[in-house]
Amino acid sequence: MPEVDSLAELNARMREWDHRDEERHIGMRTTTVAQDFTAERGRLNPLPRDRFDPGLELYPRVDRSGLITVRMARYSVPVAYINRRLRVSLRASELVVFDGRKIIARHERRGPRRRGSPRLDPR
Repeated sequence: MPEVDSLAELNARMREWDHRDEERHIGMRTTTVAQDFTAERGRLNPLPRDRFDPGLELYPRVDRSGLITVRMARYSVPVAYINRRLRVSLRASELVVFDGRKIIARHERRGPRRRGSPRLDPR
């Protein structure tokens, strides 16, 4: 890991490393990495329109109280979705609930409530 005093310094070093890499030759080739990339650029497929979702995709059903259960933890969603299965993206620190492509709820991820643990006073 490089040791730097600022993000600007790190970015400058990374630009320098990128430039050095572009000027590199692979094996016995007479062209550089940058020249090879320029030649191949037109043959590359376009990037996907949809962004990559890093979460685990799940499809829980909304219960009659407007809650979904994911990994033994309960999260609220709008009551209009009662009795429907919704797509959930379970990520490292959050849970995102979708109706089609539309985000309808986003929650900070929490662990399951332990059996016998006291409930917090809702007031």
